[in-house]
Amino acid sequence: MSTTSSSPRKRRTTGWSRTATALAAAIAALSCGGGGRETFVTYFNGDHAVSVRHPASWRSDQAEQDGVWYRYFLAPPDSPQGRPPVSVTLMAGAMAVPVAEYAKSYLAGHTVVSTRPEDRQGIPGQSWVFSSADGKSRYRLLLLALGGRVVGLYAQGDAAAVERHSASLDEMWSSLTVERPDRYPVTAWKEQQASLGLPESWRETRRFSGGGTLLSQFVSPALAVDKGRQTVHASLSVTFEAVPDAGGLDQYYQSARGRLGQNFEVTNHAAFRDGYVDVMRTETPVAISFVKRFYFARRGRGCSLSFEAREDVFPRASRWADYIASTLTFGDAGKAAK
Repeated sequence: MSTTSSSPRKRRTTGWSRTATALAAAIAALSCGGGGRETFVTYFNGDHAVSVRHPASWRSDQAEQDGVWYRYFLAPPDSPQGRPPVSVTLMAGAMAVPVAEYAKSYLAGHTVVSTRPEDRQGIPGQSWVFSSADGKSRYRLLLLALGGRVVGLYAQGDAAAVERHSASLDEMWSSLTVERPDRYPVTAWKEQQASLGLPESWRETRRFSGGGTLLSQFVSPALAVDKGRQTVHASLSVTFEAVPDAGGLDQYYQSARGRLGQNFEVTNHAAFRDGYVDVMRTETPVAISFVKRFYFARRGRGCSLSFEAREDVFPRASRWADYIASTLTFGDAGKAAK
C-alpha cells in the first residue's frame, strides 16, 4: 500500500463561555510543558468509531479505495527529496476472513519478527512486526476484527527511521481505540439520578454546586496544536438545574437559551433522543468557537451538556459529543435519556 494519497466582529462573551475557554487554556498550558518532547494529539473519526494519538508534527491525509478507508500520518521529511521516512496508516473497512488471513497481503515476501494477540475495548485482534528480506525496511501491523469489519494500523519506513520513531509508533499502537460508548467509564451524580459515559481520554476538571444548580466540567485530550505550540482542546460542561415553574423540556430550553444571550448564534436546532440539540457559533476577541448543547428535562429538573471547541477542531469534536451525549441517563436511575 502506498504511503501517500491523493486528497480527496468581535462581540462580548458570557461568563460561562469565559470559564470554559479559560479551563481549556489552563489544561493546554499544562499539556505543552516538557520543552522539546514530542507533542501528541488525538485524531477521532465518528464515521468509523475509532481514535488514535499521533505526533502533532506529522502531516495527515486520507483516502478511500475498494471500500476501505485510510487515514495517513506521515513523519516530517528528513532528506532533500522530501519523502516521509515513516508513515502510519489507520484503516477501516469490510473483512470477510480472519485477521491472520487478511494480514497475508501485508506480510507476503517479508520476514516476520514477532506476532502477538491484541485486544482493544473487548475487540480481539493480532499484531505483527516484520521486515523486508534485505532488512532495509521495517513494518508494523495491527488488525482488530469487529464482526465483518476490520480496524487497524500499518506502519512502514526505512529501518533506521522506524527505530528513530519507535517511541511515537509505540504511542500510536497503544492508543488505538475502538470508540464504544456502551463501554465508556461512567461518571455518576447520585442526587440527580444521572450518569454519563465519557472516554478514558476525557477527564473531569471541576465540580461545584450552589443555589440548586450543579455543574461539572470536563476537558478532551489535545486535538490540535496552534502556532504557539499550545494544545487545543474541547471542553464539556454538564449542568443540572431547576426548570422554571417546574415545567418540562420546552420551558427549560427557552429559559436556558435566554440566559446565553445574543453572542450565541444558533446555526442548527434539532431533536436528540427525547431532548433538543443546538449548534451555536460564538466569538471572543481572540477566537471563533462553536458550541454543541444538548437539553433534557425530567420532573422539573433540567440537564444540559455543552461541548465547546475552536472552529478548526469542532467538526471532529462534534461527533464525539454525539457519542458522549448518547450515554446520558437522567431523571430515573438506570434509564437512558432516549
